[in-house]
Amino acid sequence: MKTKLIALTLITLALAGCASTPSKPRTFDQLGRFNTYPMNTQTYRISFEADPNMNYGVAEEITLVKAAQTTVKNGFRYFKVLDDPSNLTNKPPRQAVVYHSPSFYPYGYYPRGYYRRYPGYWPDPFYDTPQVVNIDPVQVSYTIECFKEKDKVPSDAFDATLILQSLGKKYGLTSTGEVIQPQPEVSAPTQK
Repeated sequence: MKTKLIALTLITLALAGCASTPSKPRTFDQLGRFNTYPMNTQTYRISFEADPNMNYGVAEEITLVKAAQTTVKNGFRYFKVLDDPSNLTNKPPRQAVVYHSPSFYPYGYYPRGYYRRYPGYWPDPFYDTPQVVNIDPVQVSYTIECFKEKDKVPSDAFDATLILQSLGKKYGLTSTGEVIQPQPEVSAPTQK
C-alpha cells in the first residue's frame, strides 16, 4: 500500500511539474527597447531592439507601429519612411543552424545491434531536427518625415491612424496610440 502511495505521489508530482501557467501578456512598451529621437519639427528617428526570440519581420512591423504612434502623438497624421543610408544597413540578423548532440552510441548502431538506418527502426523525431537561432539581436530603425495636410503628402506615405486602427489592436494600442494595460484576471465568486 505504501509503495502505491509513493508511486501515485511521484506520478502526480511529475504531471504537476509538466503543467505551466501562461505568462502574463506584455504591453507594447515591453516588447523590446524603443528609442525615438526628434531630428527637426517633422522628422523623427525610430529604433527598436527586439528580444532574441523575435523574428525580423515582426520587429519591422512593430517598428512601423511605433512610427505611427510617434506620428499621431506629435500631432501629425501621415508619415513617410525616408530612404537614407542607415536604412540600407538594416539587414536581418545572422542566424545559425544548431543540431542536437550526437547519441551516446556510435553512428549507425543501436544498442540491440540494429543498424540505425534500418527501415524498421523508429527514430527519435527530435534527434535530427535542427534548430535555427539568432546570433545578433534584431534591430530595426526608420527615419520618418511627418505630414499634416493631405495635399502635401507624398504618394508613398503611410496613414498613421489607419495603421493604429488595424495593427494597433494586435499589439495592444488604441487608435490614438495609447497603450492598453492588460486587465487583471477576476476569479469567479465561490458559492457557499
